[in-house]
Amino acid sequence: MADMFRGRVLWFGIAPSPEMRRELRNRRLAVTILAGAPAADQLVAACGAVFSFDASNIGPGSALARELAPALVDHGLRIEILATGDGVLGRAQKALGEVTRTRDVHARTAPEPHELPERLARHEPGPHPNTRLEIQLAGNREPISDHDIPLFQRAFYDCRKIVLSELGGGRSRARVFSVHATLENSVAGAWPQPFFVKLDSTDRIVKEAENYRSFAPFVPFGLRPSVHGCFLGATRGLLVGDFADKSEPLWDQVRRNVASLAISSLFETTLGGWREQAYAIDPVKGSVAVALEQANFCVPSQIKKSYLEYARTQDVRVTPDQLWTRIGALDQIYRKAPMHGDLHGENVRVRNGNAILIDFASVASGPLTADLAALETWFAFELPPEETRDEYENPKWRTVVDRLYAPASFLHPPDPSDPTSSYCWMVSAVRQIRRLGIAVQSCSSEYEAAVAVSLLRRCMWDDGCTADRFRRAHGYVVASRLIADLQNENGPPS
Repeated sequence: MADMFRGRVLWFGIAPSPEMRRELRNRRLAVTILAGAPAADQLVAACGAVFSFDASNIGPGSALARELAPALVDHGLRIEILATGDGVLGRAQKALGEVTRTRDVHARTAPEPHELPERLARHEPGPHPNTRLEIQLAGNREPISDHDIPLFQRAFYDCRKIVLSELGGGRSRARVFSVHATLENSVAGAWPQPFFVKLDSTDRIVKEAENYRSFAPFVPFGLRPSVHGCFLGATRGLLVGDFADKSEPLWDQVRRNVASLAISSLFETTLGGWREQAYAIDPVKGSVAVALEQANFCVPSQIKKSYLEYARTQDVRVTPDQLWTRIGALDQIYRKAPMHGDLHGENVRVRNGNAILIDFASVASGPLTADLAALETWFAFELPPEETRDEYENPKWRTVVDRLYAPASFLHPPDPSDPTSSYCWMVSAVRQIRRLGIAVQSCSSEYEAAVAVSLLRRCMWDDGCTADRFRRAHGYVVASRLIADLQNENGPPS
C-alpha cells in the first residue's frame, strides 16, 4: 500500500465556519461532515476529527464522542473538542468523562479560524492503515483483540500479510511477538528480515521508546533492536523493531547447559557499555535495597503476604515489612550504572554466541550488581516448561537451591554440581553469575543484598501455577535467611 497523505478531517456536530473551512483548504485538509461513525475509507484517510459543541448538542454529541474517540485515536487521529463558550465547554467535558483524558484529545473554546487547522496540519497520523492486512498467529495463541488490530494495520501498512509468533517470559501484561512479514509492491522483494513487536499500555510503550533513545547508543549495534516505529492508540501502543533471526532464548541454552559463552557475552559486551558507566562516578553510600526500590525494581508494598503461610512451615515468621526495614537499614557502598531492570532468560536472545537484548521497558539507574542478581535468581527459581505445573513442593529442587543460596556461598561461589544431577545446568549458570557478582561488588554485602531483593521481587506476584507459587514462596524463605545473615554481619548502621 502506498504511503498516501492523510488529509481528511472528520467533523461532528456544529458545522465549521466559512473562515475555518478556508483555513483548512489552505492546508490541503478536506472536511467531511458526519452524524455517525465514519466509513472505513473515511477513517483511514483522516488525520483528525473535530467534535463541535454549542448548548444544543451536548448530550448527543458527547455520547457520539464517547463511542468513537478510542477507535479514532487507535487509527492515529488527533481529536479536537470545540465549544462556543467556556460554559458549554465545561458541560461538554463533564459529559465526555474519560474521553477528555485520552491521549491526542484536545479541548478549546472558540479558537481563531487558523488555530485548529494549523494543529491538525502539523499532526502526523502516519500512513494509511492497511485494512486489508492479513494477520496470522503461529500456534494456538490468544487472538489479537479488535481494538489492537488498527495498531498493526498502521505499523505494517505496506504488507500483505504478517505472521506473529508470540514470545514468553515476563510478568507484565505486555505481549511480545516475532513478526514475519510479506511486503506488498516492494521493489526489493517480498520477505524482509523479521521484526519484533511489543504490545503494551500506551504509557509503557512511550517509556520504552524513550529508553531506547537514551540507552540504546551504549549497546553495540546488532546486540539490541533498532526501533522502526512507535504506534500509539487510546490505551495501547505498539513498538516495532528488528528481531534477531535464527536466535533462541538464553533460557533454552541455560537448560541445555551450554550458555557459558552467551552469559559472558551478555555482561562483558552487550551490557558492557552500561556497566562501564559505574566507574565514571564515585561509589554511592547507602542501602542497595533502597536504591532498587527507588529504581522501581522492587516495590515492598506489593510483596504478597500469601507466601507467609509456607514460610511459617520453614520457621520463618518475619513479615515483608520487617524484612524490608532490616535490609533497608544496611550501611553499604555500591557503584551505580544503567541497569536493565527486568533481566531474565526470555528477553535475551542468543545467536552465534552473542547475547542480544530485546526489551528496554524497565531500564533505570541502579546498583551494578542488580542485573546479575536478577538473572541468577530467575534461572534458579523460574519453573522450567518441562517440569510439572500442578505439584506444589519439589524437595529435590529445594535441596539444590538451599545449597546454592546458603549465606556462605556469597563469600565464594558454591561448589560445582554432580554432572549427573538433573539440576546441573542451574548450578552451572548460578556459579558463573555468582563469580561475576562477587567480583564487581563494592562491599562484602552488596551482592548478597541484591540477590535477597531479587527474591523478594519475585514475591510481588502470586498468580502462577501451583509449582511456580512454591518456588516463589521458598524464595521468600531464602531471602529472609540472607537478610538475617546480612544483619548479623553488618550490624546496626553507623
